[in-house]
Amino acid sequence: MFSISTQPLHRDELHQALANKSSGAIVVFEGWVRNHNEGKEVQSLEYQVYRELALKEGERILQEAKDKFNLHHVMSVHREGHLKLGDIAIWIGATASHRDDAFKATRYVIDEIKLRLPVWKKEHYSAHESNWVFCRHHHHHVHFEEANYYQKQSRLIEQAKLKNARVLVVGAGGLGCPVLVNLATAGVGYLRVVDPDSISLSNIHRQFLYSPHLVGEKKVAVAKSRLLDLNPFIQVDSIISFFKADHLHQIDLVLDCTDNMKTKYFIHDACLEHQIPLISAGLFKYEGQLRTIIPEKGCLRCFVTQTPDDHLLGNCNDFGVLGASTSVLGSLQASEAIEFLQLGTNSSSETTIYLNLKSLHLMKLKNSRREDCLYCQGRIKTTQDLLEVENFEDAELLDIRNLSDHEVMNLAPAAHKRVLCCHRGVRSLKVVEELRARGHENVFSLKGGASTLS
Repeated sequence: MFSISTQPLHRDELHQALANKSSGAIVVFEGWVRNHNEGKEVQSLEYQVYRELALKEGERILQEAKDKFNLHHVMSVHREGHLKLGDIAIWIGATASHRDDAFKATRYVIDEIKLRLPVWKKEHYSAHESNWVFCRHHHHHVHFEEANYYQKQSRLIEQAKLKNARVLVVGAGGLGCPVLVNLATAGVGYLRVVDPDSISLSNIHRQFLYSPHLVGEKKVAVAKSRLLDLNPFIQVDSIISFFKADHLHQIDLVLDCTDNMKTKYFIHDACLEHQIPLISAGLFKYEGQLRTIIPEKGCLRCFVTQTPDDHLLGNCNDFGVLGASTSVLGSLQASEAIEFLQLGTNSSSETTIYLNLKSLHLMKLKNSRREDCLYCQGRIKTTQDLLEVENFEDAELLDIRNLSDHEVMNLAPAAHKRVLCCHRGVRSLKVVEELRARGHENVFSLKGGASTLS
């Protein structure tokens, strides 16, 4: 809510109006009348406001801030009339789940109000003449046009094709950070970012969208705020969740930036089912792999029909990872995405790219399609959504981490809903698949495993 007041502002009342127990942070900005300006002694300050236009524009600014920064609520009150020293001239308050969003929102609101509102002021001096000035002329906000932002790439691409594109990025980690930054600054008009994780200290050496003071914050919420800082001309939606097939709604292209095979193949199968192109990348130590899957041109399951077991492959926790490596591979993935959005094809839609980031040896293998592949034919649908749950309300939770395979596989069938839980959700999903094959209909796997319970 934006308002204009002719009466003094009372901070406690305004603060109370924003109180919200569901918010993790409140940030307040107060602009006061000070006793000096440019070396002149000030006695008082006077404001004149074009009220009708200011109210409309002020509401528009607050709504923009709410959309950009994931706010729960935002308020602003601007004074009108004659103010004495120490009076609050403008008050802005924002509440949000994450402090970074609330900080940035208040800065955004004050900058836009000074730039866009029809407000004039007169500072009354003790020994100098007073004049009315338009507040906009005393504001140093940097304002720029969209065409100027993209000027250096305008000779290489058709900007409108990127602006009209809708891209889903699954994973906001080591690959996701360079992918998101490159797509956002290139001008992809709509980005949907999906990731369930919070920022940890061990992420930051390679996930450069995040900083140590943001440890514990949700990755996608921080990523959205940072991306909109980089490019205010795009739209970013952040979804704190594991990937679901529903996330493909109204999407033109998917980029898989995850780090485990179970999720990669689930994304792959869902894209095949919904006939959406997918660019998938993966990194093991120094070995990077990149491929674009176009549904009618073959898929990962044409020759590797079973989802590879993550226990046999390992991950960055087991073997390590360099930030430089994820940055290079993620940037290549984003470059392939831009090329695909321009032309409907790219290098990795014809060949799978294998890149050794230590020796810089690059190898390409031609992509091909197996004619009897049931996934390419659309005869096998994604079923993982039916086997996994994200909570265990109204269900029995069974931790199988300390149970042997024999004990788990000989569980008695249950008439009620039973959710199995392991460390990361990998083993429990395999057990559920086997139990379902044996006729257990009410058994599910806890998505993400025990790590989601903390």
